Amino acid sequence: MEELLPICTYVQSSYRPGRYMSVRWIDGSQTYDAEIEQRGAYVCENYYPPKAYLEVTSAVHPNDHLSRELLDTDGVAFGLDGLQRRKDRSIESVPVGYANRNFIEKFVGFVLEQLAKKEKKRYPPHTTLIVQCTLNLPYMPDEWSDLVDRVRSGVSTSQFKEIYLYDPLGRYSYTIFPKQEIADGAHQV
Repeated sequence: MEELLPICTYVQSSYRPGRYMSVRWIDGSQTYDAEIEQRGAYVCENYYPPKAYLEVTSAVHPNDHLSRELLDTDGVAFGLDGLQRRKDRSIESVPVGYANRNFIEKFVGFVLEQLAKKEKKRYPPHTTLIVQCTLNLPYMPDEWSDLVDRVRSGVSTSQFKEIYLYDPLGRYSYTIFPKQEIADGAHQV
């Protein structure tokens, strides 16, 4: 079920005149989360295939769950980097400062780690990877652009036709179209 909102966000940003989409969410153990049937001028001109697939993943700070737990129990928590679980199972929360944009570089690592995990599996052709980014701080537009630039420079080739990054809080999104990795025995079109 957690895949539905990211899928809806992707469809809302991609659906347009000339690219009409029908989406079918699939619950199960297949290598994708949804199938898309597409039609329209963009499909007729081979910009998009008639059938494609969506896979959803999330990039989150490893302490995100601690923050949510602490907010639920105590009502207050400092930043994600200042959280840790104590031996008595309580959560310690201390303030943390950042220099320049090192918080962005740290989050880039989380995104690239998720991309690397997904690249280890094989997906059908024409699969789009949707990455829901639960950011470590509220980002300003220029910080989101910096994050996107750093992620783009970390992705050279991919089996995914598109990598769609989005932040549900700030409502930022960006699509990366990486060079296509050619699978064994396949031919690049």
